[in-house]
Amino acid sequence: MLFCVIGFFFQVVGDLIYAYSLIKDAYQPGHFIDLLSLLSLFFIGIAGFYAKEIKNDGELKTLNSTRTIDGIISYTSIFVLLLLVVLSYQRNFNALSIGLLLTFFIVLWRQFQLLHKNKKLMNQFKHLAYHDPLTGLNNRRSFLEEIETVLKSHQDSQVALILINLDRFKFVNDTLGHHNGDEILAKISERFKENLSVDTLIFRTGGDEFTVVFSNATEVTCSALVDEILTGFRKSFILNDNEINVTASIGISMFPNHGVTSEELMKNADAAMCLSKENGKNIFSFYNTDLSIAMIRKQQIETELRKAIQNKQMFLAYQPKVDLKTLEIVGMEALLRWKHPELGWVSPVEFIPVAEESGQIISIGEWVLHQACQQNKRWQEQGYHCICVSVNVSVLQFQHGKFLETVHKAIQKSKLDPQFLELEITESIMQNIIESKEILESLKRMGIKTSIDDFGTGYSSLSVLSKLPIDTIKIDKAFVDELEVTGHYSTIKAIIDLSLNLNLNVVAEGIETEGQMKILKESGCTTGQGYLFSKPVDADEFETILQKIDFIKI
Repeated sequence: MLFCVIGFFFQVVGDLIYAYSLIKDAYQPGHFIDLLSLLSLFFIGIAGFYAKEIKNDGELKTLNSTRTIDGIISYTSIFVLLLLVVLSYQRNFNALSIGLLLTFFIVLWRQFQLLHKNKKLMNQFKHLAYHDPLTGLNNRRSFLEEIETVLKSHQDSQVALILINLDRFKFVNDTLGHHNGDEILAKISERFKENLSVDTLIFRTGGDEFTVVFSNATEVTCSALVDEILTGFRKSFILNDNEINVTASIGISMFPNHGVTSEELMKNADAAMCLSKENGKNIFSFYNTDLSIAMIRKQQIETELRKAIQNKQMFLAYQPKVDLKTLEIVGMEALLRWKHPELGWVSPVEFIPVAEESGQIISIGEWVLHQACQQNKRWQEQGYHCICVSVNVSVLQFQHGKFLETVHKAIQKSKLDPQFLELEITESIMQNIIESKEILESLKRMGIKTSIDDFGTGYSSLSVLSKLPIDTIKIDKAFVDELEVTGHYSTIKAIIDLSLNLNLNVVAEGIETEGQMKILKESGCTTGQGYLFSKPVDADEFETILQKIDFIKI
């Protein structure tokens, strides 16, 4: 403060001398006044240098107490001064004293008016701090405070924490725009208020996430309440004369059975909500201990998955594809395997969904693609007959912006001829047919083959299938398993006939018996894959198979 005062002192003195010099027409550049201005800046700069070292701990408390003291001193001073004026005039008022009194009263009135406005403004700020401006519901900050109060006041009863997450709401925002998405969120909030009682606490705790705190709850009453919430979603939302259907997945945790803190309850409700999504969405699930074990296992897999490749825990296994007529190997599929030093063998059925959910499938898929291309090229350079290697591609990989670039780099780095690479893609790509078709056409121009994996279990449309530039259809194992059990071959026969009419290759997965192979051959299937011929084996074992049979027969 001392340096600041000195700096402003030099500034004021310099300005006065400068003004006087201008009047006398005596100022010239280089006058000592310029030195005063520099000194002023110098001292103010030093003040700033030392001010930045001051810590701001407790600043708000100090500021509030200072304002309170300042207000008391100001109002007390005014009243004392007013009292002294009245006493000094001994009730003999003139125009000056009356004007002074009026001025004092105006100042007081103005101060009270400012206090009223400030109080009103603070109430508005407080409301905004604890409420969501879009929906008017209490926000996450309010939830964190309210839930603690509710738990403390209901130590002898149960409290249900109900977590509501909208299903595929990102799709709504992407198709209708975020403005219309906000309108739907507002309508959903209004429906909550209509369907739930006034004393039920409702919060918007995330973008498309809502939380309900239900006191004195039992599983029966809680189930009834959640049924009301889901019933509210069955009625369409009207937006610009259009009907929009939105569903929700709900998870429920109960205090104190499922947790005694808000963090535990929220975590467990989230786990139950994820279970609802996995079981088909638009339902509710209660938390249970088995779910806790599953979530811990899932979290462990996600964590260990991040370093699995780096620690060389993952490798590719290869399974041959066989011509059903000649029993010659005509191709192979690269399959990802993971052996963890503590978890042991982790099934792809378990870790692939975790990789997709966490986004790790992009980097893992890129590694698989590079490994498969390099291994196939290595076998070709060793003199083995050139066959095509198939690599599975997830929907997230396929939709990734750099997917084509990744494929091109894998081909370029391995120097593998593109005709010896096939990408197996699930039927899910048909949900976005325009973009998928463009990517498939780009792959075809690169000379890379493509196939639809697990055909018949997803979104395939016969009219769409004929327009896609694909080379192969792979019949899902579920159809092959039923061949000898039910004796119904119509579905398999229809898929094979469809593929042949479209000039597509047909590969049947999961062949395990001679009977299945015979039926598939009679139905016109050309290629098979399964344990009847060989289970997936590592690169060394597969190379041994190649050496023994020399591509004649298995």
